Amino acid sequence: MNSKLHVLHVIGGGEFGGAEQHILNLLTAFPQGAVEATVVCFYDSHFAAELRKAGIEVVTLEQYGRFDLRLLRALRQVFQNVKPDIIHTHGVKANFFARIAGRGLAAPLVTTVHSNLRYDYINPFAYLIVTLMERSTRHWNRHFIAVSGAIGDILRNEGVSPEKISVIYNGMDFTALRQTERRQLDREQLRAEWNIPADAFLFGTVARFVPVKGLPYLVEAFASLVKSQPDSGYRLVMVGDGVERPLLEQKVKELGVEQLVHFAGFRHDIPACLHAIDTFVHSSIYEGLGYTIIEAMASEVPVVATNAGGVKEIVADGQTGLLVKPQDASALAAAMQRLAENPALRSAFAKQALTLVESTFTITGMARQTLALYDRLLKHGPLTAKRADS
Repeated sequence: MNSKLHVLHVIGGGEFGGAEQHILNLLTAFPQGAVEATVVCFYDSHFAAELRKAGIEVVTLEQYGRFDLRLLRALRQVFQNVKPDIIHTHGVKANFFARIAGRGLAAPLVTTVHSNLRYDYINPFAYLIVTLMERSTRHWNRHFIAVSGAIGDILRNEGVSPEKISVIYNGMDFTALRQTERRQLDREQLRAEWNIPADAFLFGTVARFVPVKGLPYLVEAFASLVKSQPDSGYRLVMVGDGVERPLLEQKVKELGVEQLVHFAGFRHDIPACLHAIDTFVHSSIYEGLGYTIIEAMASEVPVVATNAGGVKEIVADGQTGLLVKPQDASALAAAMQRLAENPALRSAFAKQALTLVESTFTITGMARQTLALYDRLLKHGPLTAKRADS
């Protein structure tokens, strides 16, 4: 591109999950001077604060209700004031309102699809509503970015033209994750903070505590593992927070492992947390790709994961980790035990996984591919709704 382009991202931003981390990583990865970014958030949350800390312009529209139609007028006004070259949306609510508010504007609209709505909304009525919101407005999109081949397949199966889909893997900055000189210090400090013995074998996960993450299966798997090997010294740390935390805390008590499971809450020092654990466990029922798996691999932590959505594009079973069927606590426990008892296998997986992520999931690669897509979209000029359907 010959000059700086202005990209306006729109996202709910009420949580700090994979989509929010994706935006933060992307906007800080573009070459200096290549992109001017504005992010519209529907909530003035921790995510908005992190964007401001990174020097990114943020517009919040928190004063409007969840589906307040006045948001359309406010968003349209933002579009007219900012005059972006590209409008880039993330999430159902942002997609719906931005597509309608952006009608008739010259800026092409691109949506990054981070997940599968079927698993994001387990309530049938809620799923019906969000599906209608999404599919009734898709024809105003110029293009879609899928964060994995699995998400791309879903879009194609739902009728989106393959020409309008690009798969761009999430990338991340591995600098903090690769601070190997801090590994032992982080391990000692966090285990002391969490009251976990230095010689304990520590399983860990990092996730939002929501149904799609399958965390009750992880708790069940850990409890069965401890029951079968009461003198193993196994511990589990769960980093994150969300609506399922009370349920998980109750389940831990019911299974009698409350002294062996530590809830660490939401934390900013994820690299340090990963340095403290021995095996990372990912228990999702569905996953668009799996940011935290990539983080664990970049930290050389061996991984056990469920074969859910795009996870198999990261974890090659028996090569870069172990894959098990989702929602199967017994299979998860067996895989956890296999890694815990085999240090040579853990080391082999960690080395091969590191090679994979350093070649495939770089932040510079994600930024380069996204810029190239923006360039292609702008070269096509304004797009009418009719042409978007073709």
